[in-house]
Amino acid sequence: MKTKRIQLCQTSMLIALFVSINYKTVLAQTKADSISIVFPKVLVTNKQKQVLLVYDNRRKAYEVPSMGTIDGPISYSSYLDTTAKDMGIEYSTFRMGGLFTYIFPKEYSTYIRPYFVVKFTKYVDNKGLADPAYKWFSFKDAIQEIPYPASSMIVEKILFQPKVVWGGTFEEYGYTNPVDKSKIKFKVLEDFFKLN
Repeated sequence: MKTKRIQLCQTSMLIALFVSINYKTVLAQTKADSISIVFPKVLVTNKQKQVLLVYDNRRKAYEVPSMGTIDGPISYSSYLDTTAKDMGIEYSTFRMGGLFTYIFPKEYSTYIRPYFVVKFTKYVDNKGLADPAYKWFSFKDAIQEIPYPASSMIVEKILFQPKVVWGGTFEEYGYTNPVDKSKIKFKVLEDFFKLN
């Protein structure tokens, strides 16, 4: 009987310790413990060495297309299929161009930005692009057109050094509508490096 009381007492102490540790862990979590946001970008290229950009009417600027953040259960290939369909294009292959991190100094959020390179094959039903907001640019012109420093640098690395899968970390904020490049705060936190 005494042994059972000791075991019960020890079990109670272990449960109390476990609850105490978990309670402290829950209380110790802050906004900094939040999940990072995955925000893929899609570089569509064609045989003429052009890349497809999309015009953001709010910011009055061209940028690399995206369908927004990945929310819920979806694979990258499904994400790319949906993006291509919305553009009105079909593609043959895709590859990872790079994986980049954007850190915002005044927020506890981090964007993880995979950049995928998609090989254009044809327009859906031979009708052309689904929206006039999409436009083809030469590689060089696209880099000049993109007003966001990190994105412009990323696109240049991926398009002109395509055998490398790139990584890097940036701090970029201060966007305005429309975009005023002079107000964008930008810093390279971790310079480009090879992932492959």
